Amino acid sequence: MNLFARFMLILFAALRGQPARDPLEPTRIGLRVWLTDRAFARTVPLHRIRSYTDLATINSVIRIGLGRLIRQNGWMPIIQAESIRHTGALRFPQKFEVVTSIVGWQDNYVCYVHEVFAGEERVAVSSMLARIIGRKGSAVAISSIAEDLGAPEQSPTITPQFQAMIAESELGRARSVETSRPV
Repeated sequence: MNLFARFMLILFAALRGQPARDPLEPTRIGLRVWLTDRAFARTVPLHRIRSYTDLATINSVIRIGLGRLIRQNGWMPIIQAESIRHTGALRFPQKFEVVTSIVGWQDNYVCYVHEVFAGEERVAVSSMLARIIGRKGSAVAISSIAEDLGAPEQSPTITPQFQAMIAESELGRARSVETSRPV
C-alpha cells in the first residue's frame, strides 16, 4: 500500500506539474520517510531507496515528455542496472528530495543519476541504466528520441562507470541469446 500510494502521488503531481523546459534539466521529487519505510532497521534500507529512485524516474520521464512518446509508440522502458552508494541515512519522519538527471545515452541506453538529499546532506547516489525497447523487442535509438524531446542529438560524455554498465548489459544480452539457441 505504501508504494502504491506514493506512486499515485508522484504520478498525479508529474501529470499536473510544470513540464521541464530542457530534457537534461534535473527533475525533483520531495518525499517524507514514512514509518513503514524502515522495515526492522532504524534507517531506510537499500530496497526502499531503490523504490524512491524508481518513482523519481517515473517523474522525470513524464516531466520531460518521454512518457508521451512511450505511450504513443508502444515502447517499453526497462531498468537494466542500478548501483546505489550510501553516504548517509534516512530516518522517520525525515523529509528528503530525490534529484534526477539524465547524464548521457548510447544506442538504446539512457544513463540516470539520482541524488537523495536530506536537507543539505546527500545521503545516497544512484547510477541507473535503462533501455527503451520497441514493439516486438526491437531497440529504440535514444538519439532520435533526444531530437524529438529537444535535447542535443549527441550525448554528453558518458562516465567510465556507465560505459562499464552498458558493456556488462550487452555481454549479458549476448549470453542470453547464445543460451536460447537450439543445439
